[in-house]
Amino acid sequence: MNTKWSKPFEMFADRVNQSGKVKIRLIGPEALPASEQPNALRSGMVDMLVTPPGTYKSAMVEVNAQDLSNMTLAEQRASGGYDALNEILVKRMNGFALTTYGTGVPFHLFLNKEISSAEELKGLRARTQPIHVPFFTSLGMSSATVSVPELYTALERNVVQGYGFGLWGIEDFSWDEMTKTRVEPGFYNVVINVLVNDRKWKSLSPEHQAVLQDAVAWFEKELLIYTEEENARTRALHEERGIKVVDLGPEFAQQASDVYWAELERLSPDNIPRLKSLLVK
Repeated sequence: MNTKWSKPFEMFADRVNQSGKVKIRLIGPEALPASEQPNALRSGMVDMLVTPPGTYKSAMVEVNAQDLSNMTLAEQRASGGYDALNEILVKRMNGFALTTYGTGVPFHLFLNKEISSAEELKGLRARTQPIHVPFFTSLGMSSATVSVPELYTALERNVVQGYGFGLWGIEDFSWDEMTKTRVEPGFYNVVINVLVNDRKWKSLSPEHQAVLQDAVAWFEKELLIYTEEENARTRALHEERGIKVVDLGPEFAQQASDVYWAELERLSPDNIPRLKSLLVK
């Protein structure tokens, strides 16, 4: 909690709690390790889970299609893409995404050195999340598993020369102190899903479901403004901290997209073509 990525959900929870009819009680990750959270939702140990898709990718590899969408959240809902993802989620996780934030916030490659071309990325080692590995590999980079608390030191000692992360929040961990370059353009979308246990949802009264649905409508409207403003604040902060920007052109982001769609289609050839048709304009 208390990071750039927790604040949007805290806004949502506050809105729900102000109703006086439904109460969301927040517990931090220290109470339940990330690796155990998806099973806790599936079993009903927790009623709601706020998490990126990577934590439950082993149960639903198709979920990363949402990261690759070039649609707004409203467009994903209108196209049927959001519902299609939820159909799979209910079957695999006994839960569904009530709402999502992060859409419109790209991932970036951040480096502890300056570069001027994609050629200079070859041979560099980066701390990655699973969604970044195929793309970074295609750039000639190698991947390293480094925990969040250890990344500052890994950058300082040049054990890794970079890391993939969402635009927001590198200052939460003081990584900005070790970061010299942000590679543009950004790629994919950061996705944080607010998942609800399906059995719990069905046990709620229509009145209580309406409280949550009303909060979702408010939240998704507020997010459009919040995301735009936070993106601008973050880029201004990076400039203030002396982080330079190198733009490798639209083909950089296109390569990221092409590589990961191909990876997802390899892993789920039956579902990914349909999801792609619903999630890409």
